[in-house]
Amino acid sequence: MKSLILAGGKGTRIGGKKAIKLLCKKPLIYWIFQKLKSLFSPVFISVKNEIQEKEIKEILTKEKIKPEEIIFIKDFYPEIEGPLSGIVSALKIFSKEETLLVVAVDQPLIEVSFLNYLSTLSYIFCHKFLIVSKSEERIKPFPGVYPCSLRREIETFLLTSPKKSLFRLFQYLYNNQSILLIEKNDKIDKRNFININTLEELKKVEKCFFQKLKLRKIQKS
Repeated sequence: MKSLILAGGKGTRIGGKKAIKLLCKKPLIYWIFQKLKSLFSPVFISVKNEIQEKEIKEILTKEKIKPEEIIFIKDFYPEIEGPLSGIVSALKIFSKEETLLVVAVDQPLIEVSFLNYLSTLSYIFCHKFLIVSKSEERIKPFPGVYPCSLRREIETFLLTSPKKSLFRLFQYLYNNQSILLIEKNDKIDKRNFININTLEELKKVEKCFFQKLKLRKIQKS
């Protein structure tokens, strides 16, 4: 299994350059990177272009992240809007035996235990299904498991679907019985699915994040 951070979004609502916006004095991407690194190394990062790659590489280097711990994947399909482009580009470079654990760059509250749960679940089902969570309202695409064994099905979707969105893909895979939905589970913390899209949301998460870090320090002492 490989880990992938989707960091290629424009981040318009947050003022651009979402991946390097500061959360508790560190770039947003740093927090999710550290969690993935504890499970898999290197960590793959999906970006739109070389400019994004350079910006993220520079700021992670300042945080003492070693170059060999990061591998960037640039989009092969810039014409496709949204995260689907980054996912398909990543699936393209790996063999069909490999599987991607995919998270969004703006999900710093994801718990490592939940990432482990997704990884284990994929292993149980022999990495044959795309695995995402589903609330009463809608599907939560990240964090999720995206197996390379489904690459051909996904490429067929891209060729045949008039609208190329992630949720259209889920519908397509559901009809093909290739997706596993984790239904509402009270044991799964809702914070695993929180995305930061605005500066106001960033401030709210920072308050929550700061309290969590403070609690950890108390527990260690």
